[in-house]
Amino acid sequence: MSPRSRAVYKDFSHTLRSKETQVRGARYAQQLAERCLHDLPEAVHWRVHLEMADLAKREKSFGRARQLYRMATQLQPTAPQAWLEFAKMEEERGHFSRCEKILTLGLRHCPYHEALMLKGIKHLERMGELRAARSLLSQLQYVPVNQSWRTVLEGALLEARAGETAMARRVFKFLLHAAPWYGPVWFEACRFEQRCGHPQEALRVAEEGLKQLPRYGPLWFSVMRLLECALPNRHELVHATRAHVERGVRHISKDLVWKLWFEAAQVEERNGNLARSRSAYVKSVGACAPNLRWKVWLGGARSELSYSRFDVSQALLERALAESPPKTRAIVMLEQSRLYELRGDIEAARGLLRSARKSARSEWKVFLESVLLEMRSEATSRALREARRALEVHRGTGRLWAVLIQLEQASGVHHQLRVFQQALLEVPKSGEVWCEGARICLNPFSDCFNLEAAHNFLDFAIEFTPQYGDSFIEYLRLMMLVGAPDADVERLWQLCINAEPNYGTLWFHSKRTVLLTTRQVLESATELLRRELSEWRSVYDAAIARAARPDFRSTALAAVTAAMLARTGGSADSDAPAAPAPLPPPPLNLPASLPPVEAADFVTGSVALNRMHRQLGRLGLEERRALIYGGDMIVP
Repeated sequence: MSPRSRAVYKDFSHTLRSKETQVRGARYAQQLAERCLHDLPEAVHWRVHLEMADLAKREKSFGRARQLYRMATQLQPTAPQAWLEFAKMEEERGHFSRCEKILTLGLRHCPYHEALMLKGIKHLERMGELRAARSLLSQLQYVPVNQSWRTVLEGALLEARAGETAMARRVFKFLLHAAPWYGPVWFEACRFEQRCGHPQEALRVAEEGLKQLPRYGPLWFSVMRLLECALPNRHELVHATRAHVERGVRHISKDLVWKLWFEAAQVEERNGNLARSRSAYVKSVGACAPNLRWKVWLGGARSELSYSRFDVSQALLERALAESPPKTRAIVMLEQSRLYELRGDIEAARGLLRSARKSARSEWKVFLESVLLEMRSEATSRALREARRALEVHRGTGRLWAVLIQLEQASGVHHQLRVFQQALLEVPKSGEVWCEGARICLNPFSDCFNLEAAHNFLDFAIEFTPQYGDSFIEYLRLMMLVGAPDADVERLWQLCINAEPNYGTLWFHSKRTVLLTTRQVLESATELLRRELSEWRSVYDAAIARAARPDFRSTALAAVTAAMLARTGGSADSDAPAAPAPLPPPPLNLPASLPPVEAADFVTGSVALNRMHRQLGRLGLEERRALIYGGDMIVP
């Protein structure tokens, strides 16, 4: 492309994305494209068609977008970007067979192209066509490893996700021998062994990787976490960690030295060495860029809090607020509000969050924290008001919709369903929202208790948002209720271990320390569910018996149908209420000897946790701290 052509195309691309073009509509954009095509050489026309296809897709003119993508691929079949964008649109629309055909054609014109190969492998895996994915990988046997290692690495991860541990280990072994100079190979091999529950082997792999690549940062941090998992003796652990940090400071990039000291400070804190933790934080501040120091003060504040040194923690948070850039001040204010709440000063916490919402309207986490604060204060009406206000600003945030659905439980299941359907119109791919839909169907007091619907909703939840741990725990509850085969439970565990969830109220409740692996969290959650299902089995049995009645089945079917219509846009009026049950539901036939229990106790999978949230003021300091802060970590 000549300098003049490049300038014409760049101007077209910029104008096409401008607000003026968005306001003036598709016809104006088409005129722009025609003028640009006239000024550009034919060899560049495919780029213009690609830009127009993207615009058509954003305007939901999918037929027009499909035509433009096809023209782009015909004009320049050796351009992988065109094939990738075309395939992505078809996949997002749910046309998986079309996506597969496009990727196949793309690879025919761009053989062994890395991005197309990776997309093809992941798509085939999603379709359950593992044999086809392996066949695609086998084409790389004659490609030099320096050109194919990323794709082969994806093949190793594919085998791990499929539960073929031995094959995955063989592929990793090949890569470590054939391509030892690539850091991600060592890093993923280390994570693979850790996911398999072999911390000692993971540590060995990471140490070997550091011998090959002593400046590769991720391995230094992996070793620090693995030392805590692999060395149960506290004295041995802190000695090994200190030696590792001293060695790392000499080799790692200067930009990462502060992170190494930061991680060391947290290790010292977890092992009861507050003085050494403070010393490590001081060294972290000394090595840290000025615009990142606020993170160190924040981490120090959390460490002081774990020793109940509230005044020191508050002083460090004030320092963090003073030094944080404008974009991150809201995060510090959120942390300050939690400290005030823990100390019992709810009004001060509310004031801080109110100020944060005004100064950082784009930070949805501040709005969510405002809702959670009111929930923990047992101010349901205020929590509902905050949730609705939050959604006026952040209508596309699934976690805000999910918390609103949960809050509507006090108004009845049909209010919950109404919000659930509205949420699906706004955020149809939010796993948190689908999980709340499943919770409605899993609540034994719910008028729409339906295990089949819960199963469908949870399938969507873990597909759309696999990092949300609560969906997996609710799925475990469902499987334990229906007595699912061991093979199905093992498959769910494998999905969860591969997804490595990192948030969720139930997930954090089951993850008692930051050192627990995904497998250990699942073990903890399974024990919790087993204990609670045993205690409340009579309630679930009564709900299952009631759900077998014809009137109940019709109600549940109506709820599922309405949700599916909402997901596909079949509901014309999002403000229309959910269809009520045709008949008042029969009462649950509960044993007279059963302790007092209500629907709010089953709003999530743990009765004990739900009650703790409603009785925060009566809990001890450590329990309150765990609920307010959850499993949130200060990550450098």
